[in-house]
Amino acid sequence: MDIVKHITTHTERLRADLAQASSEQLQGIRTMTLRFFFLLPDFEGIVRQYINIEINREQLLADIDSDTLEYYQQAIEVSNAQVDVYADDYEELEQLELFVLNAFEYATTGSNPMDAAVNLLLEIIDTLDYYENFSENPEYWNKLLEEEIAFQNELLEQVKANERIPMDSYDQRYRKVPFTSC
Repeated sequence: MDIVKHITTHTERLRADLAQASSEQLQGIRTMTLRFFFLLPDFEGIVRQYINIEINREQLLADIDSDTLEYYQQAIEVSNAQVDVYADDYEELEQLELFVLNAFEYATTGSNPMDAAVNLLLEIIDTLDYYENFSENPEYWNKLLEEEIAFQNELLEQVKANERIPMDSYDQRYRKVPFTSC
């Protein structure tokens, strides 16, 4: 799949449809999508290394659901303030580290829940596209990417119909996917 051809249209649809979502639906999407990123290699280790906090997955998900995110937001602010891209010892992050850190920040942001939900859904697409481009089996990842876009479109239909969205959707969909470093 040539994601570039589809991403603009898909992003517009995400923004339009999620603009109609309730705050509960948006929090649910943030929680549900973050579960995808838990499946990537060393989620907790990356957060520990770059944001300098220990996380408990269940507590993190509960905090997102209850919108008690100050602890995480403060840790991200401190971490971001300590990064000096001009320092001699600055190291570029690996792509998977960026996906994890972006997802963590989107999920714990307090500013605009709709933007967070859109960004998390797009970050999943970007992650699958990365695996397609850098794995030894691009056909496998291409199929997952196509299925993901269809799944997100179904999710939008559920949101518009005000249907309950299963929070374990991403756990179920990607549990057996071999996420490894490329």
